[in-house]
Amino acid sequence: MNDYKHYGIEDLVWDTFFRQWVLSPTRETDNKWKEWLSENPEMAEKINQSRQIVLSLQVKELEISNLEIAEIVKETISRTKPLLGDNTSKGGFEIIPFYRKFWFKIAASFTLIILFGWLAKSGFNRNNQLSNIQKEIVTEEQEKFTEKINSTSASILIVLKDGSKITLAPLSTIRYPENFANKKREVYLTGEAFFDISKDPNRPFFVYANELVTKVLGTSFRIKAYKTSKEITVEVKTGRVSVFAQSDPDIKEKTANHELEGIVLSPNQKIIYARDQVRMVKTLVEKPEIIIPKAQIPQFIFEDVPVTDVFDSIAKTYGIDILYDEELLEGCPLTAILDNQTLHEKLTIICKAIEANYEILDGQIVIHGKGCRN
Repeated sequence: MNDYKHYGIEDLVWDTFFRQWVLSPTRETDNKWKEWLSENPEMAEKINQSRQIVLSLQVKELEISNLEIAEIVKETISRTKPLLGDNTSKGGFEIIPFYRKFWFKIAASFTLIILFGWLAKSGFNRNNQLSNIQKEIVTEEQEKFTEKINSTSASILIVLKDGSKITLAPLSTIRYPENFANKKREVYLTGEAFFDISKDPNRPFFVYANELVTKVLGTSFRIKAYKTSKEITVEVKTGRVSVFAQSDPDIKEKTANHELEGIVLSPNQKIIYARDQVRMVKTLVEKPEIIIPKAQIPQFIFEDVPVTDVFDSIAKTYGIDILYDEELLEGCPLTAILDNQTLHEKLTIICKAIEANYEILDGQIVIHGKGCRN
């Protein structure tokens, strides 16, 4: 880490590593900063002040210029300077530290008022359903957008000019340009929708939904991103998609190229994004579906078949990786009829037969067992 012992409040506020830790903490960065603070306890107060300023700026951070951020930071810091000396005045009265004063408790609110005033003058608040980056992109491209609001009790089908289909759930809103740009296709979702995207490798398709960005080249998937929900989910039915947070410092690079970056999802996998924790978990959908053509679906009737072959057959049918110790399980035969069971029911039956168990890790199925008895 940098020599932060010599950093002032303004230096910390502008430091990229510090800001990433405050706004999008990970286990690694959190441990690094906690370790550093334990070694430099005298910096705790300054770190706390800087965190408060960064957090107060984050709501509209992407929409204001560096100059305006600098002015707000300087104005906030200037209020603390008279209080950064001794804790006792010349008259012997104790000076209350700034972080305990009433003005500091409303500092974040004061900063946000400034930001909202700037937004009002710029006209960005005309549609509060777009997130920060969504508004920025719409303004830069000066596109004419169509907005569809589903106020009915049933889903509605929307067909875009590129042939992509969007099934919009009730109480949901979708915004999209009348004509997509030459390099990428972008839509903005609030609520829930199922997407069936036409393939176009030269123009990736992006869905901006609250704090998440989903990028695809041509596939089908579902997104749930209601404003009041604590979670955002992306579930893939066919093809592959990549998901990343709008707070990702490399978001411009990830949206500019034609490759799938970030967390990549395959069929029957999903991402759960916890909004309050700024954390993404990759797992399986609740009810995985068979992805191979109907004519290729096996009967799942096994008689003394090596269990490793059974796992491979299931993995291919559902498009999900099943990891196991081949050497340990190669001598385990299985006799079972698994035609009408769900994926989880199939796995439960198999694991009971071979005295094993399974768990889902990072969107994969991992088999744990001790082998078969002779």
